[in-house]
Amino acid sequence: MGFPYGADEDAAYMTTWLELYKLGGIQKLASLSNKLDKKYNAKINLNEIQSSSVINLYNISLLMKGPGLFDYFFQMTKKNNFTEIIINNCIDPIFIIPLAQKFSDKLELINECWINDKNKKIGINISKKKIVIGQLKTKKVLADKQVFLQFIKKNNKSLEIKKLKLLEIEYEINYIVKQKHLEKSLNPNSSDWDVISKLAHRTFVPESEESRKKGAGGGDDND
Repeated sequence: MGFPYGADEDAAYMTTWLELYKLGGIQKLASLSNKLDKKYNAKINLNEIQSSSVINLYNISLLMKGPGLFDYFFQMTKKNNFTEIIINNCIDPIFIIPLAQKFSDKLELINECWINDKNKKIGINISKKKIVIGQLKTKKVLADKQVFLQFIKKNNKSLEIKKLKLLEIEYEINYIVKQKHLEKSLNPNSSDWDVISKLAHRTFVPESEESRKKGAGGGDDND
């Protein structure tokens, strides 16, 4: 799809993580495939994000922009103890969950909220031990394709830690849930998987004596 080495692994991690917890990773990747295919763009204007707490993604997927942005957010939080950001024109906020989860053991709390495709305000509290997702109890005004983020540094006693208040918890991810989902493995929708399979076939080579000599295929390693 045109993702460079390293960035392809980040995108695969984000997609698989969502799929593992039944949050539609494969479905989202399939729906975005035409927008992402051969259009990789992860450039970040540091001058823009350093001078403002509002970042415009210009409808570019977090599968491309997300890893670099969240590395920046984490470094800023380490330095300042607290970071609050608004992201505009975010077409796939669901990928924020696995992006934030990677830093959950290094920060005290990460709060996120946005309006989903059913026009409901979704709130998410991410800590080391669990992720809680539910409908947000707040009068906070959010625009379409807008995401609100808070990062709180670990063991920061100078700040009052406040989780987002949720009307009801719709989903909780913890160690027990993780083990159950790993046991069941992945089972994506067949139509979405067909889209991804067609993309994957680009990396395959025809079976031949020459391709075997060059290392194609798993051979006796059964991989």
